[in-house]
Amino acid sequence: MLNEKTSTDQLVRRFIEGIGVTYEEQGSSNVQIKQELKNASKSKTQAGVGKPEFIFFSGDYLIIVEDKLALDKLEYKNDEGIIDTDFPFRRDYAVNGAIHYARHIIEKTNSYKEVIAIGVGGDNVHYQIKPYFVSENGIKELPDMKSLEDLAPEIVDEFYKVAVLGELPREERELREVNKIAADMHEDLRNYGQLEGEKKATVVSAILLALEEPTFSLKQLTGSNRVGGSDGEIIFGSVKVYLENAGIVPYAKVGEMLDQFTFIQRDVTLNTVNANLEMTPLKFFATTLEAEIMDKIKSNTDFDILGNFYGELVKYGGNDGNSLGIVLTPRHITSLMTELIEINKSDYVLDPACGTGAFLISAMNRMLRQAENDVDRQDIKQNRLYGIEIQQKLFTIATTNMILRGDGKSNLIRDNSLTFDSSIMKGHKINKILMNPPYSQAKNDQTQHLSELSFIQHALDMLVVGGKLCAIIPQSTMVGKNRHDKDRKKQILENHTLETVITLNTDTFHGVGVNPCIAVFTAGIKHPEKKRVSFVNFEDDGTSFIVKTTVKDTDEWLHSFFYFNDEIPTEEEFESAIADYLTFSFNMNAHNRGYLFDEEGETEDEE
Repeated sequence: MLNEKTSTDQLVRRFIEGIGVTYEEQGSSNVQIKQELKNASKSKTQAGVGKPEFIFFSGDYLIIVEDKLALDKLEYKNDEGIIDTDFPFRRDYAVNGAIHYARHIIEKTNSYKEVIAIGVGGDNVHYQIKPYFVSENGIKELPDMKSLEDLAPEIVDEFYKVAVLGELPREERELREVNKIAADMHEDLRNYGQLEGEKKATVVSAILLALEEPTFSLKQLTGSNRVGGSDGEIIFGSVKVYLENAGIVPYAKVGEMLDQFTFIQRDVTLNTVNANLEMTPLKFFATTLEAEIMDKIKSNTDFDILGNFYGELVKYGGNDGNSLGIVLTPRHITSLMTELIEINKSDYVLDPACGTGAFLISAMNRMLRQAENDVDRQDIKQNRLYGIEIQQKLFTIATTNMILRGDGKSNLIRDNSLTFDSSIMKGHKINKILMNPPYSQAKNDQTQHLSELSFIQHALDMLVVGGKLCAIIPQSTMVGKNRHDKDRKKQILENHTLETVITLNTDTFHGVGVNPCIAVFTAGIKHPEKKRVSFVNFEDDGTSFIVKTTVKDTDEWLHSFFYFNDEIPTEEEFESAIADYLTFSFNMNAHNRGYLFDEEGETEDEE
């Protein structure tokens, strides 16, 4: 029997159908559940058959949903803050009714001792989904949901671990595990290999590529001192064979990569058997990487394992890359940005400052999820992902990253995106760009071409008309802090369209000392004067506030510029703001970045 066709019923029905499970309404065909619902009515006496509005299984989990059209009928708690399942509350409130049914089934059956009870209140426009976990030990309130997608069979176990058991999310577990492995390997690379800085990441890349070569085996690494037989020479030779014979990358790129790996062939420490290890450091590193990292890298998740590994390795040394504006983008941000510009399998995607390849990995996995067959998947990997990276070490990491994830062509170019011929990328039909441009490099008139807006402007020129660009940048970029950037903002609006600016949480790049935002542009279409741009404040993760307004090039393209809060701050808020500023200022100076809003090089006759 179907529920009454209220908009709430229809909403819940769509949510359940969206996760691909079989469901029932107003009852259950499951023998045990059907039997125990016979005297589970929500009436005052409970006499009569209980009729949950929706009941289904996802994996091994039983889920019951009750809904009400009125939002104020979502749930009722008594004065002690407890969900009351007595009459009439179990009848009148969605959560209370769902928990009533869940408790009844748990008490009366031997097979079902845990139930996820969900109340839904509201309509298609304004609604709230409130889940609870019900067991013999009581009930536990779970985080609100936007839909039921977390209950899909393929991920419901993860939902249970995090929401019910309180474990860390999979992303955080993976991150901590990889960081722990990287931290341990940093010590090993330094102690056993006497390596510092970028060479640690280079050795890791070489070993990972050698492990891909079918003719390579760890047994070949014997610590021989004869010419041509050292562990380093064997690893180098395997990398060379793999890159050249597999036809993975153009020959010129092979040469550039091999140049980075040459030193491992004859490095004395790396190729000498260590008494404590009873093998060479190279063999020890290769054994560790094969056992602990290889499968993770090739798992085709959005997590840039190798990039994060690289970040962990270089942060310990003096050459951490931050003086060059290198900041690795967190996975949840790369995923968000692919969604903001709706990357799909038919797009041609470019990252003009690709670093270790995190955006390309995120885009590739989103596109692969949409692929319908192997032809689609091969086309995506070989023809639809492009990257530009000027720094050789990062170019090597990015290329290794894409190769290990099954990218058959790896359209990465080692070049300067600021001087790269934009017509080449237009010729490749690039219609989506994701980027995290190097930041805080425009220190004076001589380096103004290195500002974030300069990178964005050049990147926009690489897109076909109507293409979308999504960039994560410091909020100061949107201010136009000197005459050069003010001119760039004017030129951007004359040739392109600003769509959206999202102010992010200040901890997005933890420990870096930058307040980020995400900007979305449409390329090749002059910004209409009457266009209302969306400015979103997402500083409190999970809560957003949107202002839509027209803009000029002289405006600060930030939510805070258009939304004024006239509340007088408390003394505590004022002290907190000052403390945050001093921390930020100290971090900037400690990393030789100076003051972010200096207008160096400006003359007195500037506006």
